[in-house]
Amino acid sequence: MRTTRNNNVAISCCSSSRNLVYKIKPLSHADSKRLLFKRIFGGEESCPSNLKEASTDILRKCGGLPLAINVTSSLLATRKTEQKWNEVRSRITSAEGIGSHMKHILSMSYFYLPLYLRSCLLYLTMFPEDYEVQKECLVHRWISEGFICGKDGEDLVELGDTYFYELVNRNLIEPVEVDYNGKASSCRVHDIMLDLLIDLSNGENFSSLLSNKANLARRIRRLSLMGNEDEGIIEQLDVSHARSLGVFRPTKQLPSLMKSDVLHVLDLSGCRGLENHHVRDIGRLVQLRYLNIHGTSINELPKKIGDLEYLETLYVDPGMIVLPESVSRLKRLTRLYVGTGTKLPDVIGNMENLQELRSINPFLQSTSFPEELGKLINLRKLGIHWRTSRSVGSSYKEKLVSSLCKLENFNLRTLNISFWLDEEDDFIRDFGFPRLNSVRTIRLWVGKFCWIAKCMLSHANLQDLGIMSGKIEQQDVETAGSISTLAEFGVFPACEGPVTITSRGFQQLQEFRFTWFNGLMFEAGAMPNLKELALTIPMYMLNYSESCFDFGIQHLASLATIHVQIDCRAVKAADVAALVCVLKSMAVAHPNRPALKMRTICEEDMLPDE
Repeated sequence: MRTTRNNNVAISCCSSSRNLVYKIKPLSHADSKRLLFKRIFGGEESCPSNLKEASTDILRKCGGLPLAINVTSSLLATRKTEQKWNEVRSRITSAEGIGSHMKHILSMSYFYLPLYLRSCLLYLTMFPEDYEVQKECLVHRWISEGFICGKDGEDLVELGDTYFYELVNRNLIEPVEVDYNGKASSCRVHDIMLDLLIDLSNGENFSSLLSNKANLARRIRRLSLMGNEDEGIIEQLDVSHARSLGVFRPTKQLPSLMKSDVLHVLDLSGCRGLENHHVRDIGRLVQLRYLNIHGTSINELPKKIGDLEYLETLYVDPGMIVLPESVSRLKRLTRLYVGTGTKLPDVIGNMENLQELRSINPFLQSTSFPEELGKLINLRKLGIHWRTSRSVGSSYKEKLVSSLCKLENFNLRTLNISFWLDEEDDFIRDFGFPRLNSVRTIRLWVGKFCWIAKCMLSHANLQDLGIMSGKIEQQDVETAGSISTLAEFGVFPACEGPVTITSRGFQQLQEFRFTWFNGLMFEAGAMPNLKELALTIPMYMLNYSESCFDFGIQHLASLATIHVQIDCRAVKAADVAALVCVLKSMAVAHPNRPALKMRTICEEDMLPDE
């Protein structure tokens, strides 16, 4: 299925008949009214009578367009007086054509925004149409541009998150990858909204797209290269006044950065064609605050990077083996993201402003690393990979744990640990971790579940546990269920036998990710707060029958969403179709009618039907 606003595009997508084009009709007045009042008041019955006359006229001007109604409802929800509603009604004027009418309504929502949100929203013109924008990177770029200004001591990332969710709540951006807690980790911009933002951006010379040649006659303030540009044009670009440069295509060419004295943001993530020589002169970018080279072929940074005294955020590619010692001179560096195979400078303790560091393997670092780590007293978030080698003794591990305890006494709030354990690493089995309130996530990639049980049970705020390999048994699941704070639990390896989830554990669990093997059963009262159930079903490992999927799903009282991934290898299409029917019936029969989201993989490896 394809969607488009262009009828000619729809027809061209049809292989034979124009009858395959389905034209979506606007909502009826009754459905429009139901949508508006539900979003503002929870239902029409809660709407004050003095607002209903204005709402009728407003809905008529929205023309049955869901996006217009959603945006308008967000506008009205903060102005629940007759005077304010009449103001909105008077400003929504009639316009010929759905597109121009919609844009007029959306433009009202833009101009009603607080000033601090307008620049944040306009910044989304830096991303291609339908692009999934990661919240984390977006917020960091907002910070580097100076769009987020907090009070003394205020966490700018947390403030940026509130800006992001405010735009979501106003229906100006579409949330993507929404978690069980209702929080989205990324977003998209509706194409009509993006068209409007590009028009507004052009009017203010906020950002430039090479597809719009009119912009290039003016001073470039922000530039995105989206993959359809002529390389000859790129060579001639003057980006000496640009504050942001983003690249969204595989490329071997960048505009000259020799005179980019005011560049704050350089995002090259995902551009595999870029190599070390492309960042050879990066030390000249004296105002640079944000640098992202993750997903490139850049595996070495020049020593001059230590000259970037304003650099706040640095993403490097996981393939980078060593960071130059000069990185330790970056006194303002706040966020550093490296690969598990990256060696940090010996004197990282000099980076006194560092607040977030991930994902490091402490056992690849110098012998002074534990002591240097303990000097980062402003560190708030830390991600480590506990993957030891035979040359690492217990003394080093004890010093490392001691530094983690020290950091928690200062500002460390989130510690995420990934374990890669072997038989010879007895430190975790015998001593475990001390009781750390900052531990939020534990992943076991290699090793036995029982090896981390002591460590796992000692942390008061553990929220997310993932068992990625090995074998687990019923008693292991029961041990995990005894963690009272656990909100997410994932089980991906094989299991020794059927697993039964009783009513005794997992009282706060909200998301359960599970690889189907040879049996699962939820008893009455099991996982009372579970909202999301994610199943991976390798059909080739099962003796498939409809009865094997009668596993007590009706006992999950809070279930809202079921995600299913079906591995189709070595099975027939008819068996897959039968399983899909069973899963649909199961969801329909559940009292909550949870949303069922299914996808199939490895379809090319299915057996032919006889």
